[in-house]
Amino acid sequence: MKTVLLCGVDGYIGHALTLRLLTQGYKVVGIDDFSRRKAVKEMGSFSATPIKEFHEKVKIFESLGDFTFYKHSLHEAYDTLKEVFLLHKPSVVVNLAQQPSAPYSHKSRGHAEYTTISNLIGTLNILYAMREVSPNAKLIQIGSMGEYNPAIGVEIPEGIFDFPYNGSVVRDAIFPRAPGSIYHASKVASTYYIDCACKWWGLGATDIMQGVVYGNWTPEIEETKLHTRLDSDEAFGTVVNRFIVQVLLDITLTIYGDGEHSRGFLSLNDSVSCLMLAIENPPKYGEYRTWNQLDSIYSMKEVANEVADVAIKHGITHRVYFEHIKSPRIERTDDFSYKPITRKLKELGFKPTGSIKNEALFIFKSLHLLPELDRLRDVVIPKIKWR
Repeated sequence: MKTVLLCGVDGYIGHALTLRLLTQGYKVVGIDDFSRRKAVKEMGSFSATPIKEFHEKVKIFESLGDFTFYKHSLHEAYDTLKEVFLLHKPSVVVNLAQQPSAPYSHKSRGHAEYTTISNLIGTLNILYAMREVSPNAKLIQIGSMGEYNPAIGVEIPEGIFDFPYNGSVVRDAIFPRAPGSIYHASKVASTYYIDCACKWWGLGATDIMQGVVYGNWTPEIEETKLHTRLDSDEAFGTVVNRFIVQVLLDITLTIYGDGEHSRGFLSLNDSVSCLMLAIENPPKYGEYRTWNQLDSIYSMKEVANEVADVAIKHGITHRVYFEHIKSPRIERTDDFSYKPITRKLKELGFKPTGSIKNEALFIFKSLHLLPELDRLRDVVIPKIKWR
């Protein structure tokens, strides 16, 4: 039985991945400090889908398989993390325990500092624990497509590429990064830390450049009725989930700028399936590998239209209003060529199962009668600005 150390077990993706791992017979050792719950509460928000207190979730996880939990912050008390490695000797380490929000990282200087410390020191501590205790374990790290400049104007390779320069060819270079936020800058730094650890210490790692994840469905969630969180506030609500809640609140969908800018997307279930492919197909000793994890490309205007079409077709609402607002970020919102390469997952057998329309319908059916959603009305409108 493989032991997976899953850092960020209480998070949006971590919860869903835990259910998948346990039902497929893996031993799961979970770590979390509940910072996502605290940060969402700080935003004056809450999960649109009712979620259980973690002690209740633990009982269900334990009923599904071999599950152990530790409350711990990765960026604190390295010796505690090292002790977890010594006790369980994981064969796979999945690091989802990161501050995941670009807007949150720009809320104040303190939030920028917290993001940097949480993401960078957390990653470093994992790498050192692997080096000292479990050098044969494989790391899976969630990065972000936001590490790249989306409007770079060329195909975006999967992390590593060769390029001609001054009559020669530079080989195995990390494709240029251009982070769009302090959060994304912390992810870029983590990329270089992981690459160095593979070169220096012979660790094996999969560094995943993931697109925007949306939805709330996986077969395990449907089977157990144990929902993961669905945030819609300006910091932690990804654009699809935020638009869905705006429709349910019968308020205008706020589209940044022209709304013509494109990004990569994938459903929660497909994100979990891709992570399972990374677990089941580990890298070689000393190998740093990376792939672009997404299955569809949409402009922000197209996302809004997809959500609106579902809401109107299924009688959730009779009309959806759109408003183009100035983007709070420093980004292009016009139409540009966005072409990330996504070959590696397909070569491993990945086949997308989700779509914005299907996921939106699932959430609409789950949430449209919940009166407490009205309390989210003030938190779905963006206020945090980059300038």
